[in-house]
Parts: sequence; structure tokens; C-alpha cells
Amino acid sequence: MKLERFDEGLHHRHIVAYDPVYGEVFAEVREFVHEVLEGVELVHIGSTAVEGLRGKAMIDAVAITARQNLRDEQRAFERIGFHRRPVWVDTDEKPYVCASVVHAGRRFNVNVHICHRGDPVHKDSLAFTDILGRRPDLRQKYEEAKDRAHSIDPGDPQVYNKEKEAVIREIEALIDRR
Repeated sequence: MKLERFDEGLHHRHIVAYDPVYGEVFAEVREFVHEVLEGVELVHIGSTAVEGLRGKAMIDAVAITARQNLRDEQRAFERIGFHRRPVWVDTDEKPYVCASVVHAGRRFNVNVHICHRGDPVHKDSLAFTDILGRRPDLRQKYEEAKDRAHSIDPGDPQVYNKEKEAVIREIEALIDRR
């Protein structure tokens, strides 16, 4: 698999209908990562992991590692072709890498958040994806928040995410944490 630079073009930031190809793209990335990085489990999260949910055509994943130092795992991802971007989500508790890939003639951006099994990044991402998959009413509410956020500033991911934050917190409050 050829990993390329994250494509910052605005056309990647439009809110679009769900496309089943997202699962295919994720499967290819997961297979590549599993072949070259020992002990890493890649899990599809976010809008592209929820059938029927409109969103940006960006593949989001968590990379679950047993490696103690998450920054060491981040460097391992960089050695295989992923790279960092100067984004607020790249923290010591949640290192981040990205890339873009071409699948069936289309380019897709891929975001990977590195974590340990069972930590909040892992559990919260899975729980959020799960509840959106089960609750059409929450999917609709989240889509509406995305539309509002996108209308404010489609080019700034920080503004986009900040604008969705209240709805995300509202949905997260409904997640059964038992």
C-alpha cells in the first residue's frame, strides 16, 4: 500500500452521504498496518464506520498498542509512511498520525489515534461509534451538528470540532458506561 501526504484540500472536508467503500478502504489500511506493525490492532471509528451516517469522507481509526510509550508507536507508524500534522489532537495521551491512500481511483485521508486497550480514547471512540450505529435519532442530531459546524468554517477542523462538541457531549452522556 502506498501512503501519501494527508490531502488538505477543502474537497475532503465536505459533508457527504455515507459510502460503503469506507469499509473497504479501512480494511486495506488495517491489513497493511497488521502486516508491518507487530502487536497493533486497528479499529474503524467515527462517521465512516457508521452505516448511513453522513460526514467527511475521512477514515478514522484507533490503533491499539501494547507498547508502553505511545510516542514510540507513533514513530513506528511514521517509519511505515504515516506522518504527523500540527493538530491539537496530537497529545502524549493520544498521539496522532495520518496519511492519504488511493482506492479505486479516489483519494481518502486516514486519521489514526494511538492508544492502549481500555483507555478513554479506545473505549469512548468505540462507544460513540456504537451508539450512533444503534440510534437513528442520535445519528440525525449528530449530522445536524456537523452541518452547522461545516457552515461556520469548512476549512478549519478545530472550529468544526468545537462546534460539534456540545452535541458530542450530549450523546456521550447517553452511553452506558457499565
